[in-house]
Amino acid sequence: MGVKIDPLKCNACMACELACGYHRDDAFALLSSCVVLYRAKDRKDYYGVMLKEEESLIIARPEGLEVNRIGAVDEGSSDKGDASAKPMLLREACDLCDDRDDGPLCQQMCPVGAIYQD
Repeated sequence: MGVKIDPLKCNACMACELACGYHRDDAFALLSSCVVLYRAKDRKDYYGVMLKEEESLIIARPEGLEVNRIGAVDEGSSDKGDASAKPMLLREACDLCDDRDDGPLCQQMCPVGAIYQD
């Protein structure tokens, strides 16, 4: 059981990122968050959410969900990966706020229900 993201509900408010950073550092420190909102430079009003789990990087975009195993490389591909995902690999993985009785803080703080658990 892990955190799920519905990118079609996301409105790019960054509440999840702020909540995660606060949970980890007791301050609104975006650099420690394991969930990150990103915006495309070349497309207006386009954004997605990245979530680092223990063994995978979840990328939720409006066109669909992508799950990449951390450390896995496609041998036949010349693509070196998205540079925006590389800083995520240095962050701690999501622990589902296991020290909280109410579950993940990002889920609790999401105003539109884009983050949930099943």
